[in-house]
Amino acid sequence: MDILTIQSHVARGHVGLNAATLPLQLMGFEVDAVPTVVFSNHLGWPEFKGRALDVDWVRDVIDGVDHRGLERCRALLTGFIGSAELGEVVLHALDRVRAANPAAIYACDPVMGNEEGFFVQPGVPEYLRDHIVPRADILFPNHMELEFLVGAEITTVAQALEAARMVQAMGPRTVVVTSLEARAGFPDTIPVIAADETGAWQASVARLDVPVDGAGDLVAATFTAAALNGASLPDALAHALGATHGVMRRTAELGMDEMALVAAQNEIVAPSEAVTISPIT
Repeated sequence: MDILTIQSHVARGHVGLNAATLPLQLMGFEVDAVPTVVFSNHLGWPEFKGRALDVDWVRDVIDGVDHRGLERCRALLTGFIGSAELGEVVLHALDRVRAANPAAIYACDPVMGNEEGFFVQPGVPEYLRDHIVPRADILFPNHMELEFLVGAEITTVAQALEAARMVQAMGPRTVVVTSLEARAGFPDTIPVIAADETGAWQASVARLDVPVDGAGDLVAATFTAAALNGASLPDALAHALGATHGVMRRTAELGMDEMALVAAQNEIVAPSEAVTISPIT
C-alpha cells in the first residue's frame, strides 16, 4: 500500500514531509515523498536557507513516480501549497493517482495561516477554497482556516460543527477541525471536532506549552493512515490525537526545540494515553 505525499522538506526538524513520512511508514505504508521546497529549517525560526523548487521540476518528479506505477497508491496527502501554480501541479498529481486507482482518496491540510493571520501569498487562500477543497476527500483545517472557508467568525463548538458541515457541502466527505482556539471556554484544553456522513465527534486534548511546529502535519498523516487501515472516524481521530499528544509530551520532557518524532516513535503506532471521543448530537 502506497501513499503519495507532496509537501515541504526541511533538512532539520519535523514539519511537512519530515513530520509525515516516518509516521506513515511506521503505520504500514510505503511513501512516495515529493518535496515542494527545500529549506534548512521551518520558517518559524529567525532565519533559514534554501528555496522553493521550480513547479515544473515538481511536476516532472510526480510524472516520474507515475511512470513507475501508481496502481498501489491509496491516497494523496498534501500540506503547504505555496502558490496557485503549485496547486495546479497537485491537482495534476491527483488526476494521475485516480487514473491509476479510482478508489484513491485525497487528504488535504489546507495550510493558509494561524491565529496571527495568513502566511501564504495573496490569492492562495482563495485558490485553495475554490479549486483544492472541492477535490479533497478529507480536509484538516485549523480554526483560522475554517473561518476563512465559511466566511464567518467561530467561537463555539456548535458554530464549528455548523461550519464543518458547510465545508462538507463544498466537497470533502470528512472534515477534521484540528484546533479550536476558543480559549475563553477551553482554557486548559484544545477542542477538536470531526464530521463525516455518519456523524460528528468531539475530543479535547490538554494544552501543552511546547513551542514547536509540525503537530498539524502529524495529525493529518496519522489520521489518514489510520483511516486507510480501516479505522472509523472516531477511532482514527483518537489514534491521531493520541499519537500527536504523545509525541508532543515526549518533546516537552526532553526539552527539544523540534518534535521528538524519533524518540517518541512508539507513540505513533500505539499511543500510550487514550483520547476520549464523544459524539456531538
